[in-house]
Amino acid sequence: MKLGVLEMVVVTALWGSVPVVAIYSGLPAPVFVFFRVSIAACVLWLLLKARLVLDLHVALSGVFLALNWVLLFYAVRLVTVSEAVLLYYTGPIFAMLIAHLLGMRLTQAKALAAALAFTGVALTVAPSFSNAGAGAAVALASGAAYGGLIVTNKYASAKTRPLDLVFNQAVYASVITSPFLVITHIDITPTALAAAIFASIVNTLLALALWYDALKKLDIHLAAVLSYLDPVFATVFGYIFLGQTPPPGALLGGALIIAAGAISTIEGR
Repeated sequence: MKLGVLEMVVVTALWGSVPVVAIYSGLPAPVFVFFRVSIAACVLWLLLKARLVLDLHVALSGVFLALNWVLLFYAVRLVTVSEAVLLYYTGPIFAMLIAHLLGMRLTQAKALAAALAFTGVALTVAPSFSNAGAGAAVALASGAAYGGLIVTNKYASAKTRPLDLVFNQAVYASVITSPFLVITHIDITPTALAAAIFASIVNTLLALALWYDALKKLDIHLAAVLSYLDPVFATVFGYIFLGQTPPPGALLGGALIIAAGAISTIEGR
């Protein structure tokens, strides 16, 4: 169990560092995402000889994967990393609301989670909204796309093995983001290339391998709670590498969002 906890901590640290890696790359958000997913798809194909799955839910999960990352990495250029990532973690709440619209029952615990998340969003957005309202809106939109990814993942994972699903999501996300290679200005510097490769191999493939291994060792509820170390690490890395200090209101709001997400995630298991 201790090894599983350690693996989850390493995973959340790797995922929490991605926004900083995206900023350091200097690449436009869609282009950064393209390189991240396309390199991952190539590596998975070489290792697994995986095949493309022509399924609506699998394809939609790839679209939401691309969309949530593009919006998140665009948001971190408009607001602080901590604010963007904290708003991104409204994803489980959006997933819960989408599931409710699809006919799934909304329990008292989930209603409490929604109320906590709404309060947390208000507190997180308030300090920066007057100066960076667009950034907060984009970050919140990334959370909505993350919610869509959670819901479509639930259906897609019932039909596809985990690593095969990751491969297919990466392929579909590559297709969605590939037009940006033509319509945006790209300056492929050594730093940009190194950042893209690091994000793909370390932040994505290595992190996923550790995550799946940790899930075999941990209770699913403990794993769900530990996954919310991600925004904590993102805040720490934003401070260390970018000198960003989130306002107290944003930290309080973020704590409520994390609590709401943990409640809704555990409740949904």
